[in-house]
Amino acid sequence: MVLTVTRESDNTNSRHVVLTQANESNGQHVTGSERPLITVDVNHQRLHEGRAFYAYVLYPHAAQLAAGASLDIAIAFASGNKPHLVYDANCGGDAEIYLYENAVVTGGTTLSSFSRNRTIATTSASAILFNPTITSTGSLLEAEFIAGGTGKKSGGGIAGSTEQVLAPLTTYLFRLTNVDATDHMAYLHLEWYE
Repeated sequence: MVLTVTRESDNTNSRHVVLTQANESNGQHVTGSERPLITVDVNHQRLHEGRAFYAYVLYPHAAQLAAGASLDIAIAFASGNKPHLVYDANCGGDAEIYLYENAVVTGGTTLSSFSRNRTIATTSASAILFNPTITSTGSLLEAEFIAGGTGKKSGGGIAGSTEQVLAPLTTYLFRLTNVDATDHMAYLHLEWYE
């Protein structure tokens, strides 16, 4: 049997605490064997709250990343914001991906971030630049090699990261460099929740 209850106000003292959760019509149900407690990880919860975002740059087949060239994304977050971020990088040939902290950048093209929850109109507390002028890369935090293979049967490689908790008011630089002797399709994707 499912029990539906009305919550007490926040300022009412109570001797008993009953765990409840919202149902599909935003009413409250007592958790139990017929309505077990629903749990989700934090990333999933932030998605539902409209606090999960992504940004990316793609060099498609028609406009490949030149041999020896880099794709740079600089990102910084507002005061008090400590985003949890992961990234994916992909290149059709050998490549290297770098993450720098405290980069000094100017100019570039403003990149938009997108909410991962398309039902809520929320905006990220981030500022993102694509291919800015870099005065200083800052401190190297992470570097990875993306193996593209060799010969006629070579293929692209991909690298991903573990979650990073970034500091507010700090510029982070993500650099994907095509170290192959040939132009290749390339992709850099940042995903985070705030």
